[in-house]
Amino acid sequence: MRKHLRIGLPCLAAAVTTLVPGGPGAPAAPAGGEDVTVYVGSGGTSLAGLSGTSLLRAAGKAGLTAQNPVGSLRDAQAVLEARHTRNATIMLRGGTYTDAGVEWGPGIADGTVTVKAQPGTGPVTFDGRAARAGYWTKVGPASPKLNFQGPYTVQRYGDGGIKATGTRQDGPVKGLVVNRITFKKIGNAWVKGGKGYAGVHLNYVSKARITNNSFVNLENKTVPGNTHGVYLAFHQTQKTPGSNGNLVKGNTFQVISGDPVRASDGSSGNKVQGNVFKKGRDHKGKTRGNGNYGMFTYWAFPRADTCGKGGNTFSGNTHTVNYYNKKAPAVRSGSDTGRTCKSVKDTGGNTYKR
Repeated sequence: MRKHLRIGLPCLAAAVTTLVPGGPGAPAAPAGGEDVTVYVGSGGTSLAGLSGTSLLRAAGKAGLTAQNPVGSLRDAQAVLEARHTRNATIMLRGGTYTDAGVEWGPGIADGTVTVKAQPGTGPVTFDGRAARAGYWTKVGPASPKLNFQGPYTVQRYGDGGIKATGTRQDGPVKGLVVNRITFKKIGNAWVKGGKGYAGVHLNYVSKARITNNSFVNLENKTVPGNTHGVYLAFHQTQKTPGSNGNLVKGNTFQVISGDPVRASDGSSGNKVQGNVFKKGRDHKGKTRGNGNYGMFTYWAFPRADTCGKGGNTFSGNTHTVNYYNKKAPAVRSGSDTGRTCKSVKDTGGNTYKR
């Protein structure tokens, strides 16, 4: 039976400021810097809107065993924040979750948070149909180091799966890990009102490892070239540097209406290695491949009319026709401004199979 502890949870940070109530008999705050495992299960305890004594009391019990899970990722964040966590593992029990727009920022944990599927409990799916437009989750530079470890599926989010964004004040998001996740049916071909940016959207991110994932049916009907599997860019409003030194390895890309891996805004030193780009069925059942201009492309836009400094490489990949069933180059540097860039290189070992 679900336990309802609801008041609405507009902001976790507001709850933290009142976690240590005064007066005799008040529960003590947990010691700082502990490592915590939190269990999440559909139908688990909701901590929505709790603060102060109520949140502290609930966080001392809910989610700490597989038999007493909390109900969502936001609930898990509340437990971690209330318990002054250092490192954490969030275990996802098999089921379907409707989390959308989950934001990772300061105060949730001081070290690394690993989000993984709980073995032996069935497949885990995050479904964004109720949210329509938006991303599944967002990561900021002052958040804990995030380690997303599948297998689980992120599907039907209108804008994208994971969006990580650095800032001039706090620097880039560093060390993000995304492994063994299936991103599927993302974009406005699948979700009305979506903008369809990317399965993994990196804006001023460094040293991320995007490995062993599947990007399937990331498609836009409106501006089809705007959606990508992995997008390496900058914080557009703050005009930060691009995303540098990231690894995209061992992934499968199948039916991506925009170029499956795209870099821009000066992004450099990114490696795309050992991936498979293959054909499949689109949202109308038609056989298609991936992209328009190439498998890994660099593009200069008026917003940041600059080339990547170098080191964007494409090696050891297997690729096929583009989204329009025509042969496209493995790599291409292009521009909307007339600038000539050579910001991505084919460094060998790539195989074309129609």
